[in-house]
Amino acid sequence: MEGNPAGVETMTVAVMGCVVNGPGESKHSSIGISLPGASEEPKAPVYVDGRLLTTLKGNRIVAEFIDILNDYVTAHY
Repeated sequence: MEGNPAGVETMTVAVMGCVVNGPGESKHSSIGISLPGASEEPKAPVYVDGRLLTTLKGNRIVAEFIDILNDYVTAHY
């Protein structure tokens, strides 16, 4: 993605390090992710506009979240 699309500064992103409180915070953001703790299974729920979109799993969580983020910016801005 090149440049800063008009309006993107109004987007809110929640990157939470807790699967307990993270979903609640994520639901109030444009996009939110709740990352697993060090001793937790590698899975991370992703919320878009207050709704659960998917749960990312495995060692590609970061790359897949960046793809979702880029797709959201492209679609909305």
